[in-house]
Amino acid sequence: MGLFDLPGPLLSSLDALFSELPSYTRLLIWATLTAIVSMLLYWLCSAQGKTAAAKERAIAARRKMAAYEGHEFEEMWPLARESLAASLQHFGIVLGPALLSSLPALVIIVWVSNQFGYILPQPEEAVDVYTVPATELAGLRPVREADTSVYQVRYPEADQTVAIATTNGEAVTELPLQGPVPVIHKRVWWNSLIGNPNGYLADNHSLDAIYFELRSQEFLSFGPGWIRGWEFSYFVLLILVSLGIKVAFRIH
Repeated sequence: MGLFDLPGPLLSSLDALFSELPSYTRLLIWATLTAIVSMLLYWLCSAQGKTAAAKERAIAARRKMAAYEGHEFEEMWPLARESLAASLQHFGIVLGPALLSSLPALVIIVWVSNQFGYILPQPEEAVDVYTVPATELAGLRPVREADTSVYQVRYPEADQTVAIATTNGEAVTELPLQGPVPVIHKRVWWNSLIGNPNGYLADNHSLDAIYFELRSQEFLSFGPGWIRGWEFSYFVLLILVSLGIKVAFRIH
């Protein structure tokens, strides 16, 4: 479990309060909550008076630059310097609060991606499996004859297990998976922040990763595949609600 995964059980408990609602409605609720929490934390952490003054200074400097019609470098340079200094001041004031307010959003996004990303297979459902690098797996049937790059496994009941190993006897993992994540790989540095619920391959393992063709959850029934998953609806609503809060409450 990574650092950003620690609040996961709490978020799951909150999500259970909406369990009677459709998945898409719950996804939109989480997008709205993410926007509210992030904007509230930004407002609390930022010095709104200083931020507003720095913003006005930057706007005024840019207007002076835009209004200048001369061609003399000696006259233009002070305007450009003031515009740059004002913009850097504004950026410096908002950078810290913006980064701090993004942390709860990252925590929620990590949880949302696991909750609304993929669907674990049903018992006895056929699941395609492939490894990197391509390796023969023991006891599994190739999807295509004489092609050992993709295998198929029957997903087990919750009280049963299916061991996956290479033909040379090297253990890979066991099914069922612990979470709806389609890959098991060797541990990397960012797993200290975002963990893989299915665990990791050993550093000295012959495989770099094993992938399972899990079905993605689709929330929209139209358009290309990239807008049907959770990401499009979640981030579009997150941005719209954040902008709405910013304008409605005059947050700088």
